[in-house]
Amino acid sequence: MAETRPHYLRHSTMADKKKIFDDKVKEHKDKMANNPFSDNYRTSAPTKLAKDDPNYGRPVAGSKTERRGRKAAAHINAEVAVLCQMIYENGEQYEDGTAAITFGSLFQIYTVISNKVVGILLRARKHGLVYFEGETLFQRRDDDVPILLMKPFKEIVAELNRDRDEEFEIGVCHKAK
Repeated sequence: MAETRPHYLRHSTMADKKKIFDDKVKEHKDKMANNPFSDNYRTSAPTKLAKDDPNYGRPVAGSKTERRGRKAAAHINAEVAVLCQMIYENGEQYEDGTAAITFGSLFQIYTVISNKVVGILLRARKHGLVYFEGETLFQRRDDDVPILLMKPFKEIVAELNRDRDEEFEIGVCHKAK
């Protein structure tokens, strides 16, 4: 029968095994001392947060939260790319590679793909990819409002692909170059 224990445990003394166990216990206690949901949370030494800290408001590097944030950013980038593609393919195309479409037409086309058309439009506008007047758009009321691609479609795709290949910044849909 094959041995399933790791090599360092099979060929170490009892003192070595005790030290490994004690180190794991200490590591766990330290982690729980900083966890506000733990019974062992230390309230006597609160961590001071500074807004100029580059890690302020960011998840711990390598954590599950960071991985989820990166996955969400990639998903949002993909939705923004599809939205821009729908505007380009179904709207009126211009010689400079941009395009325009009315909100009503885009809403009818894009809601088959996703029910988040207004949110994705706001995200794309925030990053300078599309332009439309008003704070937000509403079905029926704003059906005639034009939505314009601000950059040539090929340039938008190149930027979003470049973002996909690079490291994502949490909370940043896309880095305009």
